[in-house]
Amino acid sequence: MKESSRFYSSLGLLVILNAVIKPVWIFGIDRQVQNTVGVAEYGNYFALFNLSIVFSFLLDWGLTSFFNTQLASQKEQFIHKAGHFLFIKLLFAFIYAAVVGIAAFVSGVERWDIVAGVILIQVFTSLFIFFRSIITAEQWFTTDAWLSVLDKTLMIGLCGAFLFFPLVLGAMNIQSFLWSQVTCTALAGFTAWSILFKKGVRFSLNVTGVLFDKKIFYAALPYAIIILLMSMHYRLDGFLLERVHPNGNHETGIYAGAYRLLDASNMITFLFSSFLLPYIARQWSKKEDIKKVVLTLRHLLIVYAIVITGITVYLAPEIQQLLYHHTDASSVGVLQWCIPALIGYTLVSIYGTVLTATGHIRAFGAITLVAVLINIILNFLLIPSLGAKGCCIAALISQLICGIATMIYTKQKLMISFHASSLLIYIFIGVVWVAVFYAGGSWSLDKFATVIAGVLITLLIMIATRLIKASQWISFFKAQLSTSK
Repeated sequence: MKESSRFYSSLGLLVILNAVIKPVWIFGIDRQVQNTVGVAEYGNYFALFNLSIVFSFLLDWGLTSFFNTQLASQKEQFIHKAGHFLFIKLLFAFIYAAVVGIAAFVSGVERWDIVAGVILIQVFTSLFIFFRSIITAEQWFTTDAWLSVLDKTLMIGLCGAFLFFPLVLGAMNIQSFLWSQVTCTALAGFTAWSILFKKGVRFSLNVTGVLFDKKIFYAALPYAIIILLMSMHYRLDGFLLERVHPNGNHETGIYAGAYRLLDASNMITFLFSSFLLPYIARQWSKKEDIKKVVLTLRHLLIVYAIVITGITVYLAPEIQQLLYHHTDASSVGVLQWCIPALIGYTLVSIYGTVLTATGHIRAFGAITLVAVLINIILNFLLIPSLGAKGCCIAALISQLICGIATMIYTKQKLMISFHASSLLIYIFIGVVWVAVFYAGGSWSLDKFATVIAGVLITLLIMIATRLIKASQWISFFKAQLSTSK
């Protein structure tokens, strides 16, 4: 009970911190950079940044996820191997840089300054995530909650100085944006390492025992495949759009603007999943029940995804006008088609995390592979005629297929119920949002008042149907930070 309380309270802190910091980064800095440098220039950066993410699995071949899961369940056997894994990751960084460089050359990329920057960003991000994975595996959840916003906090300060004090540091351009990210991510990684060092975790670089241990590589390989497939599923479309469409840079810039909102909305789901993985792994190793936690998070996150989708589709013209310089009907349509993929993202994050933490990684990989193939085929079919909207449609279809398939497989293998009544409640909430928007339009109500009414009705439905229990989530805010070390 105490451990469960610690998990929920730290998760609450994580959500609060990220709800404050990440939107400032996404909408106050990243969005403003796109408006400053232009749609096409940012689209070029976005395409290459996506390419760097697609190959990011080469940075550790799944060793971080494997190490995190094993350390959470078998601490004494794995904690002394942290230095071995770190050394291997440093070796993989050189392989990664070479592969991304070759891929960029073969694809005819000309902006090598951007290629160099995004490579370094991914290398330092990988090290930062590795250090944080040890912290979460040790269940120092509060420490990780604060670290989760450190890199973005630093970037807000540095990039904000370029944007709002151009006479002092010079005008913001893609180069200053890139190298600000490189610097801040490196500092965040160093901070995480310093915390581990202070807590007694040492990184011995004696790699003889692990570097040639085929068993560990074979065990970690499925994690690497998952990282590759998930990266392709989430990020390959941006690169394909820039390469395939006749006006690729511009279309990719439009897509980047819509994807930014999808990425921001998916932040909450991603954060929950990063906490859920080591928690489920430890509970599963103790043969303790995980069904309640999984269903509780699903109720919260699916309804959240439905609400965000409804609001964004309804207020798309106003959102586009508020955030961007490009406010044409085409850009609004891209945004309206992009956001609904959040529902599929959410299902994949929840049930994919459960399958990974419980050792069903190969099955999750097979499901994801099918979804990736569907996504790639749809992108090649839709991009030439629909551009950015084609990417959105492809993502919506493939993510929903992947999410539903992982949920079905989890029920079959882990006996985690669909909870059919809650599925009907989700559908009912979606119908209620459509009715609220229709009523708002028919009665010429203020749009923002209509949205608030929809949110309040949704909360009442969730409480009345017991999808959420107020006492359980109030603990997020009442828990003392000292409950997690």
